[in-house]
Amino acid sequence: MPGHRHQNAPIARKEGGMTEGTPALGLTASEFAAIAGTEPSTVAYRDLFIRHDDMPRELRRWADARNVQLRTLSKVKCERGKRSQKVLFGLSDGYAVESVMIQRRDGFTACISSQVGCAFSCRFCASGQAGLKRNLGRHEIVEQVVRLGPKVNRIVFMGIGEPLNNYESVLAAIRIMRDRDGMRFPTTGITISTIGIPKALARLREEHLGINLTVSLHATTQDVRDRLIPGSRKHDLREVVARAISWAERHNRIVTFVYLLLPGLNDGRADAERLARMLVGKPARVNLMRWNPVESVDLGRSADHQLHHFRQRLVRAGVPVVVRDTQGADIDAACGQLWLRDLHGLKAAQRMRTQYGAAA
Repeated sequence: MPGHRHQNAPIARKEGGMTEGTPALGLTASEFAAIAGTEPSTVAYRDLFIRHDDMPRELRRWADARNVQLRTLSKVKCERGKRSQKVLFGLSDGYAVESVMIQRRDGFTACISSQVGCAFSCRFCASGQAGLKRNLGRHEIVEQVVRLGPKVNRIVFMGIGEPLNNYESVLAAIRIMRDRDGMRFPTTGITISTIGIPKALARLREEHLGINLTVSLHATTQDVRDRLIPGSRKHDLREVVARAISWAERHNRIVTFVYLLLPGLNDGRADAERLARMLVGKPARVNLMRWNPVESVDLGRSADHQLHHFRQRLVRAGVPVVVRDTQGADIDAACGQLWLRDLHGLKAAQRMRTQYGAAA
């Protein structure tokens, strides 16, 4: 019925549980149509995704009359680097997340967040230093992409948070973004990056989304991985690899294993040989990375010759490998550098608006 909320539509809430309204970007096409009723909804639904900050007046009036929120995030701060742009988004409850847009030769990649903070406390990453505050709703995930602009043609869940620890919202957001009646984003351009939660990987294996999968491995022994990713101690390294390979085999795709080289921890000859034995002959490739420095974290970067020897051992074993180029380090937007500058209160967001000016 017109004016009635679809029973599965998401609701945005203020602190204390007060309802603000239905976030439009969390609605599927059918949910949007249920609210729109007999009114022409296809064009309006499409406008939600392609009209970024200049919504048609008719759509704004329609939304106001039905308690529908067209936008829920506020751009608090925008930093531009050589080939990247980092945006701090304020959320309706006073928290904040960061997203990054990275320029490539053939377009732009949106690196988006899935949680406020992270529970896994990776030693090399800034995002988990404050712990996990909450999951993002599907509308908050979708809106990051929409607000980064129409030039985005790839999406990677490599921002703040562990996407498979917010499974339902992340997959709901992906389905909304790939909807032919809405954003029409090709799922072949979407990548989920995860530390590897075995049960979630098993669920993901049964989904048919056409996405890409990247697993942050970073170690070839359980002991070292437990030290680098304390929040993943209960996840057996061998099972993580096996589940990821099973996903790749089921969907006839290649899974990417990211391996961050850290001197004296995981960059030795024995590490390279173990990694090769794990992956040789499997539908897998390796992305080697250097560590991006994080304030207050005492880790080093493996030397160039160590990276070269590690890579060569994988190549000789027949494992596809590339050395991943780092983008965004000049504005603390590279992998592992995103963090929550102030987790609490829109007052903090307002202070930043005063200091830096509202981002357009």
